[in-house]
Amino acid sequence: MAGGSAAELILFIAAIVIAASVAGTLTSEVDRVSDAISAKSLDVAGEIRADAEIVSDAGAQVYNRSGNENVTIHVRNTGASDLPADPGTVDVLLDGEYQTGVNVSVVGGGDTWHRGDVVRLEFSAPDLPDGDHRLKLVVSGDEEVFRFRS
Repeated sequence: MAGGSAAELILFIAAIVIAASVAGTLTSEVDRVSDAISAKSLDVAGEIRADAEIVSDAGAQVYNRSGNENVTIHVRNTGASDLPADPGTVDVLLDGEYQTGVNVSVVGGGDTWHRGDVVRLEFSAPDLPDGDHRLKLVVSGDEEVFRFRS
């Protein structure tokens, strides 16, 4: 009888040790998942705060308005946060090609693109063929697409 109790006691202690190990592992994994969710939620919150809307008229002349083969569009900050009015804030793709040398200027002046303000984006597009074109604008994770005809 004493031998049976000792065996049961050893099995009970082994089960407790295994359960504690599993609980410790699960706790650390839950902490990691929780940290990842918190980090992602901060990223998403930043993207929600940054929002833009292209306000140029697709029917109006967007290309070569001033005779220098530039594309000119106007974009309104509709997000909850202010953005710097500099080329690092926006990424522009015209017909799938990344555009460099984008000039960003706040309509009415200033260096900060406040909520509700409009910026003028201009970039050179020499020899843009006649026809339909697609411009994709990315502002702090927010993507907008603008179609126009040259």
